[in-house]
Amino acid sequence: VRRLLCALLVLCAFAAAACTTSRPAARPPATPSAAPLVYVAVGASESVGVGASDPLRNAWTQVFYRSALPRSAVFVNMAVSGSTVAEALAGQVPNAVAQSPDVVTVWLNVNDLIRGVTAASYESDLSKLVTALRRRGATKVLVANTPPLDDLPAYRACLPGATATVARCALGPGLQGLVPPPAALNAAVDAYNAAIARVAASTGPILVDLHAAGLAARQNGTEASLVGSDGFHPSDAGHALVAKAFATAYAGK
Repeated sequence: VRRLLCALLVLCAFAAAACTTSRPAARPPATPSAAPLVYVAVGASESVGVGASDPLRNAWTQVFYRSALPRSAVFVNMAVSGSTVAEALAGQVPNAVAQSPDVVTVWLNVNDLIRGVTAASYESDLSKLVTALRRRGATKVLVANTPPLDDLPAYRACLPGATATVARCALGPGLQGLVPPPAALNAAVDAYNAAIARVAASTGPILVDLHAAGLAARQNGTEASLVGSDGFHPSDAGHALVAKAFATAYAGK
């Protein structure tokens, strides 16, 4: 009986050891994965992708999204063709803020210029727009200034006596002579860009200098390649250059 009891005790000891060694190691509690970065574009036709051969792929907003942001990022494009700053403030900004974005790009100026919005009124609306989008500093906002416009074929075709064949007058057939001369246009662009610089300094967004990028392209002889077939919107190369300017400014944050 004593031998039988000893044998049983030995078997129990082996069984206990086997159960102990085969038990899987305890895992730490799972931690929730980080929420993806949310990118929202606010703008007009350029940000929609007009002028690109494939707007869903070659629009500058799409190129910026793929090249500058993490693969896990989410992109929501709020841009509406023809928008002014005032219209975007009313129509795009509320929906953009509702996305709780981490990054917002803003390119809004040409339509305001075309409609004759004064630089002072433009500055006031842009300040409100940027302030709302920044969400008390929770969102990184990048705002572009106005590129050079005086060599756009669609503008040149509107000047008195123009014989441009590359593009019709942006205002429509037979409306030549109804645009300001180049000197006046450049002065208006400069006034807008000064206003944008003041908004950037006072409200905290990152300034994207498309004007400097355009002048550099003019100097190196590539400016014409940046304009699409309509003589007004960016070509694929133009969209790529804009995306690069935004990406460079974003990386320098």
